Amino acid sequence: MERNNKIQNLKESITELNKLSLSEKNNLLESIEMLWLNASVRKKKKDMIMPDNSNENILRIRQLLAAAWSEDLKE
Repeated sequence: MERNNKIQNLKESITELNKLSLSEKNNLLESIEMLWLNASVRKKKKDMIMPDNSNENILRIRQLLAAAWSEDLKE
């Protein structure tokens, strides 16, 4: 009986640790993405190049959205 309780507690601990680990992983991914966007925006503020094709237009729109998002976060 006691052995079963210990096994059950161990299973619950592993499950809880797994949930916390997944949550931490998601938080880290979001932080990395925000840092990457912020660094990209700062770099692009220094060297502005006008786009030549549609892929560059899409990239420029994303950069502008990231810049606006970054400014909103500062407020």
